[in-house]
Amino acid sequence: MIAERPQGILNSGNNFGRRCFQLKNAPSVLVGSALSEQMAITRITVPKGLSEPATPGRIERAFTIGVHLRQQPETKKWGTWVDGKFLPIRNCERGAVGIYDLEASPIAVRPTGFDSVHFNLPRRTLDAFTDHNELHRIGDLPCTQGMRDDVMLRLARFALPWLGDERRVCSLIFDHFVWMFCSHITASYGQVGPPRTNYLGGLAAWQKRRLMELIDSNLEGKLRLSYLAEECGLSVSHFCRSFKRSFGVPVHRYLITRRVERAKFLLRSSSAPLSEIALESGFGDQAAFSRSFRAVVGTSPMRWLNEHMHRLPFRSAASDVYR
Repeated sequence: MIAERPQGILNSGNNFGRRCFQLKNAPSVLVGSALSEQMAITRITVPKGLSEPATPGRIERAFTIGVHLRQQPETKKWGTWVDGKFLPIRNCERGAVGIYDLEASPIAVRPTGFDSVHFNLPRRTLDAFTDHNELHRIGDLPCTQGMRDDVMLRLARFALPWLGDERRVCSLIFDHFVWMFCSHITASYGQVGPPRTNYLGGLAAWQKRRLMELIDSNLEGKLRLSYLAEECGLSVSHFCRSFKRSFGVPVHRYLITRRVERAKFLLRSSSAPLSEIALESGFGDQAAFSRSFRAVVGTSPMRWLNEHMHRLPFRSAASDVYR
């Protein structure tokens, strides 16, 4: 079974750029496994700055978290109106962040050009994360405007290729992305304590067999964490911990490894070009295939093939699965 992508998009997505910053084009994507666990990501690019303060967005139970992609040489008149109070921005380097509660009607004042990625995080998504991880729910996310956060910058850069092209989103990877994003926000800004409960056990044998069947038959990555967890009768957080304990790696890493195993089999057993092998193995394109193959194997696909040409025909567990 392949889960459908949730329909509809939070006001904080593409409409966020259009409504608040008067942009005709604000590439965005909606990621997450369910309506209660989704997040919108939008790129806001205003080369010449705003001639007047941004338009207030709709009040909603969510946070907007901006990450600047470049150094701002001049922020003398920059600031944000929050609950009717003007908060100046003294400095804004590459990787600078700002976290704003959308219930406080934030209004951006940015008279010079900027390029940023905004993560619009509903409280229900953050609540789902804290509930799954046995943490107390978060009230506020205190953050000084303009503070550099290198982790957030890397997360923003990771998301850039998918903005405006939701068809290329790998569901399993972005399920993990939302979980990882919430984990960083919670640990860095949420001021919560450690989990109250630790699950020490791994998956049962039948659960492992079922997961291996599901993942091997859906290497394109359209399965959802919520569906896999449901198949095992576990919550998403319990499932993720148990999976890593049983397989030694997170679900998305296991998926990539299985794709590479599939690609190895195809490299040895067919003369198809790398572009076709990439697609048949579940990768979006040849470039993504080559990067992942090198990350897992330590060398390029063609070099790996040349090094194995003199050996016996490729035989492994993968050959039984993929014959």
